Amino acid sequence: MLKEALEVFEKKISTNDRIVIDSYTLKDGTYRLIEMKDDQWEITKTLDIFYDKKRKEVIGDTDEDYYLIKQLDYYSKLIEMNKPIYNKTIHTNNYLSIAVKKESLVSNKLTREVIQGYFNILRDPITKYEKKLKSKELYQSVEEQLGPVDRQLLDKIENHVLNTNIFRDINLDKNNYVKVFFIFPDYQKTISLYKIEGERYIIPNLYNKNDYNINDNGLILGLPNNNMGMNSKKPFLENKTRKVKVPYLLDQKRALLQSQFFDYLLGQVSLGKYNFYIDTTAGEEEILSYSDKDSTSSLIMKSGYYLRCRKEKNEVEIIHADSITAYSNTLKQPFILKNYIGISDKTIEKSKMKYDVTIDELWEICQLIDDLFFDKKLKIHFYTKLDEISINDNILKRCLLENRSVLAAWFYQGERDQLELNIDKFTIDLINNSIGKNEFFKAQKQFNLRWSLLEYLNSERRIGKDMVEIRSKLRQYINSSIDEWAFENDEEFSYAVGQLVKYFLSLSKAKNKSHSYINLFSNAKSVELLKRRIRMNYSKYNYNILEFEGSRFSNLYTQIMTYEPKKINSEYITAGFTAPSLIYETKKEEE
Repeated sequence: MLKEALEVFEKKISTNDRIVIDSYTLKDGTYRLIEMKDDQWEITKTLDIFYDKKRKEVIGDTDEDYYLIKQLDYYSKLIEMNKPIYNKTIHTNNYLSIAVKKESLVSNKLTREVIQGYFNILRDPITKYEKKLKSKELYQSVEEQLGPVDRQLLDKIENHVLNTNIFRDINLDKNNYVKVFFIFPDYQKTISLYKIEGERYIIPNLYNKNDYNINDNGLILGLPNNNMGMNSKKPFLENKTRKVKVPYLLDQKRALLQSQFFDYLLGQVSLGKYNFYIDTTAGEEEILSYSDKDSTSSLIMKSGYYLRCRKEKNEVEIIHADSITAYSNTLKQPFILKNYIGISDKTIEKSKMKYDVTIDELWEICQLIDDLFFDKKLKIHFYTKLDEISINDNILKRCLLENRSVLAAWFYQGERDQLELNIDKFTIDLINNSIGKNEFFKAQKQFNLRWSLLEYLNSERRIGKDMVEIRSKLRQYINSSIDEWAFENDEEFSYAVGQLVKYFLSLSKAKNKSHSYINLFSNAKSVELLKRRIRMNYSKYNYNILEFEGSRFSNLYTQIMTYEPKKINSEYITAGFTAPSLIYETKKEEE
């Protein structure tokens, strides 16, 4: 999968060599350019660059030298802090630049000895790899391609750094970086040299560990460093049954391309874009990135891959990858949210919920599920680590963890495997949870979405429409003579039980009425137990029941106690309990 992604990336970078730099993000700090002229060297630019979280924009990105600084910083960066040139005080990789944390200047960590040690290694880089045969061999191959270091220029820069205060007039109060770049008046010459010196560092350090390198007829192959770590603490990653124990090997060219690809991913992730779509359709190869809030309405893919990434310290990690076939955020068949539970028009208007409106995009369904079932915790936790999820509601947290992978596969990849089964289970669990917390109106809206989703995924699941018919019949029943009707099936009976229990609870004078009271009836193991509990509640509240022949309550209670169901349907009981009361319904509401 990574191989195919790299092939697409290689095509993209061949037509747009700015793709990686454009994606690259600068760390907060002060950036300074020192121009090297024959007669004198002078500071030509000092620019504070930082991300303003309130305004959500990069301050300094409108400066004319901003893109130049991005290039210089990119070619000067360390692959990781465990691979510095000299020590961890200086965060750059070549003699043309010096980057340090401001705290290092305040605490005098950047000593004359550290500076000299840094330039001494860069003067003769092979000394850094002298004790490691394979690393030395790799650097020698690099120097054959790039040529030796320009020691005369290096000496001039070192002398300037040691004898001039290159950090003068820079505010060191903030806890960020100060980075100094030495440049020529000719910017193209500058960039060309930075690229060369950057590669002089990067290529010998591209691989996870040079001990794994092999020389295949003069071609050095090694284990890439990106998204892979092999060391003595991770022996389980080795292929024990193969002669070559590492998972895979790349030559320098492919390893460098992969490094650039991960730099591109890191830049996008730093901008909050964690979702990547690699379109491998012939003639349409493309890489698209989206944040969790971005709409993918225009995205259509015949074939390709989906990558989910996250930022780990200063690197990017691919935490999920899968293939995609025929993905589109636009629904083939529109989704319509129906008011099956029977919420009144007045209540709907106050809640601003929209029913019977055509929904054409998958992400609108995602938003509904996130809002109504997961309290807006789903989208932000699709791929969050378990120990980083802070949700106090245990039922909500369990349902999120058990179902987020299936839901993510639907929304991000268009996959619907096991989807109906999962939605069928977690929606009931969360509806019961809402009822237990006395969030009655929320449970009504959740029932509407549950039934609309199940019908959308499976046209034979008519439970929502059945509820409408049952409710309509029951309305007619309880307003008729007791001799004129009887329950036609167990579903009607179960829904009526829910309505009756709702009426009993309304008669309670308890200060805190727990709607989990319905569980006594919906969880009854037998019809006998269910009716016994109904009789007990009738005895408990009959003093407060205005009962007369032909009353709605009498009609309902009599038929429930007379009917003998074969099976108790707990969902219909809960639905009847959650729906607006038919016993209290006014004539105006009926009409």
